[in-house]
Amino acid sequence: MKHQSMRATATLNLIAICLSMTVSICAVLGQDGTTTVIQGVVQTEGGEPIRNARIDISTATPVSGPALFCPSCYLDCQKWTTTDDLGRFKIADLDSQLKFRLVISAAGYKTAQTGLLEPQEKSHDLTLLARPKTIDMSRTVQGFVRNETGIAVQGALVSPVYTIDRKGLRSSSTKGVSPSVTDSKGYFEIDLVDGVSAIDVEISAAGLCNKRLLDLKPGGDLTTLELLEGASIGGTIHSKGRPVAGMTVSVAQTDRVDRGEKFFQKAIPTVTDSQGRFELKNLLPNQEYCVYSVRGEADRSNSASILKTQKFVTPSSGEYLGIGRLTVVQPVSIGGRLVRSDGEPIPKLALRLNRDPAWDLIKVPVASDGSFRIDGLPPEVYEIDLASSDFDLDADKIDCLLWTERSVKKLIEKTIDDFELPIRQIERKNSRSERTETQVLTGRVILAGEVGVSGLVVSANDGNEPKAITADDGTFMLEIPATAAWLKLYRPDKDGMRFWYLGRVKPKFEGDAFTIQLGPETTSQIETVSKTQK
Repeated sequence: MKHQSMRATATLNLIAICLSMTVSICAVLGQDGTTTVIQGVVQTEGGEPIRNARIDISTATPVSGPALFCPSCYLDCQKWTTTDDLGRFKIADLDSQLKFRLVISAAGYKTAQTGLLEPQEKSHDLTLLARPKTIDMSRTVQGFVRNETGIAVQGALVSPVYTIDRKGLRSSSTKGVSPSVTDSKGYFEIDLVDGVSAIDVEISAAGLCNKRLLDLKPGGDLTTLELLEGASIGGTIHSKGRPVAGMTVSVAQTDRVDRGEKFFQKAIPTVTDSQGRFELKNLLPNQEYCVYSVRGEADRSNSASILKTQKFVTPSSGEYLGIGRLTVVQPVSIGGRLVRSDGEPIPKLALRLNRDPAWDLIKVPVASDGSFRIDGLPPEVYEIDLASSDFDLDADKIDCLLWTERSVKKLIEKTIDDFELPIRQIERKNSRSERTETQVLTGRVILAGEVGVSGLVVSANDGNEPKAITADDGTFMLEIPATAAWLKLYRPDKDGMRFWYLGRVKPKFEGDAFTIQLGPETTSQIETVSKTQK
């Protein structure tokens, strides 16, 4: 009877009318002249305001120029808000160089998504349709969202992240299965489409820790989903004994792999106050995170100071961890040139710098003569990525390990002015499977000073067989096809169950032993912050 009563309540909410929602988007410059505010009003077709509607930024793309990052990777894509009693909303401190797609959800109505909204446009009108009066509840996932004390959570976004077919196979495509927002009782409904028998969802709500739940099915008892408070961390940043105000600080999980209910929550930023203090709440408990200053696309700093990436482990839900007094470091720079192997001019390109494990999207423009430079970097390891589908790095002219066909990893401890990257235009060929002769490759993996590295896995091509393990002096022998494209190197954990990718190199069949030298970036370790728990 309780379930029937709840369904009746939900049905009463499904009024067969359309909402007209006006979204005004205003460009408002911040102190650094680079931020945008999106604000607007959500109202019915008759002009009545809608309160507690939720507005999320789902994706972004540059206003002009190529998109170097995935549409949902920008930090602004984690921002959301709800409407007030007058139906008004505002999302502030957005990058004015981006345009944004909004997702609008309200209990009892179909979720809608806007097109890409450019900052210079003033307003956008769209219609939210109410859910139909008649719903096939046997095809609807229903549930409640509560906090850990059992109180209903209103305005929580329940988003499908995987769909599951009748054979139990998961797909990241959730087309046709829309997110839902909980009502005042914490209740939500998500309608499934043909071919989908269950879904995995992620739930987010103000003041609570995000959570992922698996295999939610329609019909049967209503699912109750519990959100925890999560962990909190805080600290201070100083330079020469003085607090650093206005610095953009972010934390991100170091493990980005999704496993079951464990998921990667993208970086969470904040800005230090006048005393250099910062605090972040509702983090996933008992997870390894890193803390760092933001240098790339999401930088909102009024400070030129730089913080090196350091790691820590969050406490249990409801607990606070003080990560101490962090000290800024002297920034470094990298400059150099791209050089085409065929001697032709360099087209319009850009480099992408990735900081692992920091989640920091850094774009480096390349001039028409191939030169590039970026200043103000923390001294640490970077992946320098040629963000192009038309060019690869010319591995035959590069002595160091490559990370991918288009990137290298490099430890930048001090300023570099003459870093050269040979590149080549990709030749499009029809792939054919042809039998080739094999050849025995004799090689050795060393560190600086000719020190052999033992216990590494060396494999051909895609990381499958054949494989070899380096001996105590770093030597190995591997029988591979003479046309093998790459050798890949991995470092196994002591238990042999987990393997850390180190990079790849083109094999050379020249009779003599093939030497692979590991650079300092392969052995560099992230420091752990000093901490005090209370």
